[in-house]
Amino acid sequence: MTRNARRAYEQLKRKNNYTMDSSTIMCQTMLAAIDDPSWLAKVWSYIGIFAGFSFIIFVHELGHFAVAKWSGVRVEQFAIGFFREIFGFTKGETRYSFNLLPLGGYVKMLGQEDFEVDTTGELQYRDDPRSFANKPVGVRMAIVSAGVIMNLLLSLTLFIIIFSVGKRVQSPRVGATLPGRPAAAAGILSGDVIKSINGSSVDEFQDIPMTVMLAKPGEPLEFVVERDGEMMTFNVVPEVNASEDIFQIGITSPQIATLVNVGPGYDPENPKHPRPGDTIVAMGDTEVTKDNANSMLNLLATDPLKYDSVVVERLPIDAPKDAKPERVSVDLEPRIALRRLDMVDPSLYGLVPLARFSSVDPGGRADLAGIEVGDIILQWGDIENPTALQIEKSILKPHKSDWGPAERDIPVKLLKHDTGKVVNKTVRPKIKVVPLLRIQKGKPTIGAQFEMLADGYLRVASVVETTMDKETPAAQAGIPVNAMITKVNDKPVKSWVQLAEAFRKNAGTDVVVSYDLGAEKDLTATMSIPRSLRSILGVGPEASIISVNGEERIKVERNGISKVYSVNYPVALYDALKASVGETAEIQYRPGPLSAIETKSVEVTEDMLVPWVGATAYTVDVIAGGETMILRKTNPIDAVRLGVKKTYFFVMQVYQVIERMIVSRTLGVDKISGPVGIVDIGSKMARGGFIDLLWFLALISANLAVINFLPLPIVDGGLMVFLIIEKIKGSPISVRVQVATQVIGLVLIATAFLYVTLNDLAG
Repeated sequence: MTRNARRAYEQLKRKNNYTMDSSTIMCQTMLAAIDDPSWLAKVWSYIGIFAGFSFIIFVHELGHFAVAKWSGVRVEQFAIGFFREIFGFTKGETRYSFNLLPLGGYVKMLGQEDFEVDTTGELQYRDDPRSFANKPVGVRMAIVSAGVIMNLLLSLTLFIIIFSVGKRVQSPRVGATLPGRPAAAAGILSGDVIKSINGSSVDEFQDIPMTVMLAKPGEPLEFVVERDGEMMTFNVVPEVNASEDIFQIGITSPQIATLVNVGPGYDPENPKHPRPGDTIVAMGDTEVTKDNANSMLNLLATDPLKYDSVVVERLPIDAPKDAKPERVSVDLEPRIALRRLDMVDPSLYGLVPLARFSSVDPGGRADLAGIEVGDIILQWGDIENPTALQIEKSILKPHKSDWGPAERDIPVKLLKHDTGKVVNKTVRPKIKVVPLLRIQKGKPTIGAQFEMLADGYLRVASVVETTMDKETPAAQAGIPVNAMITKVNDKPVKSWVQLAEAFRKNAGTDVVVSYDLGAEKDLTATMSIPRSLRSILGVGPEASIISVNGEERIKVERNGISKVYSVNYPVALYDALKASVGETAEIQYRPGPLSAIETKSVEVTEDMLVPWVGATAYTVDVIAGGETMILRKTNPIDAVRLGVKKTYFFVMQVYQVIERMIVSRTLGVDKISGPVGIVDIGSKMARGGFIDLLWFLALISANLAVINFLPLPIVDGGLMVFLIIEKIKGSPISVRVQVATQVIGLVLIATAFLYVTLNDLAG
């Protein structure tokens, strides 16, 4: 923004926060866009993606056109897009046109309608020797399949160009292994380089999750990894991620030791706090190098209590360009994350913390209301001390006027992260409405994300009464909502991490929790901290439970839905232990991400079933940069080989996705994108540069080849089925059958198109 625009924008943000009328929001939004070059980039990205789509369709139809002409078939029209013609010309016997909606195309040949059904029920121009219908079956098969072949060749050509020039990709190195997840349980370590999966070479990190996502349920994948120059093989069984309903193995992408972002709790002016641009060079007594950066960052992420400070290299503020970086010891504040144990808010032994804003989109509704990253939410609407789940439900709550869906103001009370002052704001969730129809598109949004945990603020937002059919320790103790916890056994606690550690270290005993409640100070409650498997094993959240009585994976049934999880997953561990109550169970576990597997026999009792310790995890509020590389093949043969591999990979991926959605039902239909989603994703990739745009178009071209050749009426694959039947039986399918199947196919495709479009809008 210009200086004047920024000043006006800030003045509007400071306007009375309890009155945000539509004109104010519109003015704010317009000012936020002044002098913002990103809008021009977006416009060019949409132009680029539509031009790319049109080119893909042109190549597809060119295949039909060229083979038809070569075969002596009269081509009446060559069209890109559907509906009304925007421009075109006639040359010879063919009309060439560009139509209004460039999401398809057709070649209209004499005797064959590529996208319309003949309403007369008869094949036209049957007696004309240049009619498509009068050509031999083999010739018609060649014409029908030519479009798909051209799309495959286009995809291959684009990939060859991409890999000849070079594309920046994430390295196929394991960044971190999440405790207890399949990769960690199998023995894969942070820093391992994945060379192949089930015999297929891995060229970049993205090959890993895509291969895993399409794995067959319950079948192990053979991972070949390189570790310290040695090749090692591991069998990993992917598991379903509960929140995303896709197969995962629990690894993150590789990182470098340079920080790109830090949490709102860190002051950039404080030399003892980390800053973006800092490079971690030492943790404890260990130097952090390029070779061990991933494993060290993994240790920091999974067991941050061991590293309350690290050494970084940084340039002094306002240092000249030729200045040398200096080494500085900076303090890290561990944070806690809570896993959901049941269909209730995640909690710490029943205590639910307040939420805080973790990100705010510039120019979004939250930003316009004056909300900042790190602000703690004390009240949301009429809900005091709201939980993250309550806030989410409030934002999504429908609001209607006499004219249909309408926006509404929500008063918010915040504790500012920087000043500690309590302020009142008003935010208006944004909704999109279909004109004329007055139908809401998608979900209301405020342009911000919030975390379920305001870590440095120990006020209790809610108390969960029961978890896994057991009364929670907090509910038993009678700790009230709005309590500000101050001590455990007379020892001060200042964060949820300290509170969790105090509870963990006192597992199996009663503790005295001190808290303030409004004007009342130093109130107490006795809280019984139950034992858990991890407390008995003497380990914390960083540990992984590998197996219980030899069982590494457990089928979990909840609310009529059955899924298989590793026993480290809280609900799976609960079920595994419950089956062994009163007996001795053999537990295999890994105390830390780099530790060897240990075995211990444990007598299972009723009081240790709820995995409270396993439902917590510690991390640090810093983000390291990603490790990337240029994937380039200077040898043309290698570029062709990789191009063939990628084309084959994306073609097979479509077939596997279809199988996963329709046959095995292990992939939700909501995971696919329609035209709106494709354009949105494509425009974002186009903004990444020309090579990224080519990559996306190569992927779409390969997808189009598969979709177009599925055995469905209307598309090329359906016509190919008719031709195969005609070849076998010696006569064409009856016109009545063709008309019926075309109508059914048209309805099915229109329904699918509508569904994925609405799914895109809802997302």
